[in-house]
Amino acid sequence: MTAGPHSWPDGLTLRHDLRPGDLGRVIALHGEVYSQWSGFGVEFEAFVARTIAEYGLENEFNGRIWLLERGACEDERELVGCCAIAFRSEGLAQLRWVLLHPQLRGGGLGRGLVETALDYCRESGVERVYLETTDGLDASSALYRKFGFQEVSNEVVPMWREPRPLIRMERRLK
Repeated sequence: MTAGPHSWPDGLTLRHDLRPGDLGRVIALHGEVYSQWSGFGVEFEAFVARTIAEYGLENEFNGRIWLLERGACEDERELVGCCAIAFRSEGLAQLRWVLLHPQLRGGGLGRGLVETALDYCRESGVERVYLETTDGLDASSALYRKFGFQEVSNEVVPMWREPRPLIRMERRLK
């Protein structure tokens, strides 16, 4: 199963038109998927909820969230992946909430989500894209490096449950 930014396997749909309930589904997916890793409990889910609230309430949805869904019936589609771009300032955007259900990993779908987000940035005139991550997410970090993101800072800060490394990675588009 391979997919680029504009072709998704049968049964999967990518959309970016937010509907009531979508933000909660993104938060829930993060809670469910990340709960399998040590240190990513309900506090992490609350952290994701706070960042999504900030995106909507303070950033005024300035950017785009993509939802990867599985299922034939629109009313019953399951959220299986997501990613977002939040515009931060002139020429600067943040890649956020990149997540793919573990059952779907390894087939290029995560790469397709990131490609879609970076294409959107290019079309929007973004010069630099950054993201923030932490330790223990080796597959995600490897994916970001494949896209040319480079670590620009790594410092231990208080996070949702304990002090953890806050790793900032950036990529120049222009």
